[in-house]
Amino acid sequence: MKDLSDIALLSLVKEDNNQSAFNELYGRYWKVIYQVGLKNLEDEDLAEDLVHDIFVDLWIRRADLEIHTTFAGYIHTCLKNRLVDEYRKDSYRRKVHAEIRRNSSDGSDQLFEDFACADLEQRLMLEVDRFPSGMRQIFLLSRQEQLSPSEIAEKLSLSVQTVKNQIGGAVKRLRMKGLHS
Repeated sequence: MKDLSDIALLSLVKEDNNQSAFNELYGRYWKVIYQVGLKNLEDEDLAEDLVHDIFVDLWIRRADLEIHTTFAGYIHTCLKNRLVDEYRKDSYRRKVHAEIRRNSSDGSDQLFEDFACADLEQRLMLEVDRFPSGMRQIFLLSRQEQLSPSEIAEKLSLSVQTVKNQIGGAVKRLRMKGLHS
């Protein structure tokens, strides 16, 4: 396998579900993805997760892959998109914490506010984890990654109305639990 080109390996992965070819591609690219991820995220665990997420997604979507550049270019684009997603998630978390602190009536008890914020976020995520998988994925794309319904619909190959219905259902569930205003 080591003497095959990336395109030949990808063809084996796509057409024959060849795990050895997939492992060879992983071996060729995991380290560079990890190093770029680590440089940008400054977190070893997040960088590792990033590498694994990219390759898991690649394996899941292997039959439908249409790569119009080199495999290295494709992986680089995947990495760039995942990094943007991570930045969005981090930005969302910071906004939630800042909003809770801003809405607090007494700014003197910062420790209490931090605990309240963490507790609210934990309760929210526990409830979101109970959603059906499709609803959870759509809700997280909407709230954490701040994607619009049309962006989510395009990303997941769904209709915009389906995405809106799922978000509405998720918000309704959270309201019933007192976790969404």
